[in-house]
Amino acid sequence: LFAQAPSPEKLAALEYPIAELGNCKDQTACAAYCEQPKNLEACVAYADENDLMTKEQIEHAERFIEAGGEGPGGCTSEDSCRAYCDDIANIDECIAYGEEEGFLQGEELEEAKKVQSAIKRGVELPGGCRSKAECESYCQPDDATLMASRMEECIAFAEEAGFMPEEERAQARMALEAVRKGVKPPPCRGKRACDDYCQKPENFKGCIDFAIAAGFIPPEEAE
Repeated sequence: LFAQAPSPEKLAALEYPIAELGNCKDQTACAAYCEQPKNLEACVAYADENDLMTKEQIEHAERFIEAGGEGPGGCTSEDSCRAYCDDIANIDECIAYGEEEGFLQGEELEEAKKVQSAIKRGVELPGGCRSKAECESYCQPDDATLMASRMEECIAFAEEAGFMPEEERAQARMALEAVRKGVKPPPCRGKRACDDYCQKPENFKGCIDFAIAAGFIPPEEAE
């Protein structure tokens, strides 16, 4: 329950002990109570009633309960299921379960299946990474020199797996050339995160400078 990270204000407003959650006396005790599969239904109901989880989180939890409260590899909580499914070795089982139960949908499901297909074709994951977090860390390090040395490998995997449309591939290679020339890229990971980063006024100039160096925009447009 409390792994869902409600706001500090909502947590501070809770009054202990909480009768609905086995009379748990504090946040730690309540979290431990809700980690037990037999208590999941009561915890989700309490979280829903007290606005401690988002609508999407509630829906996911309810589907998990309907599925028997046990996921791939026998996982029984968000943390244990995430740990099990982050391992590439379990990708087939986790994608099948996620699709069947509705946890994986749309773009996320499509991307997972592309990785699955690439692995089955024998495509090597960048740097031998074995989970999404490892792959992201390898391909998007904070160090610009490391990034330059790894980008070629990571772009090649993305192309082979079918992640990148042609326009995005061209931009990635333009960015690679700029990094190789010593231009420091914005300290963000992934297109979505970089879009958010570069929309902040204090980061705008640095992002524009990199965009010019990479050839994304001509200098006159930057002006």
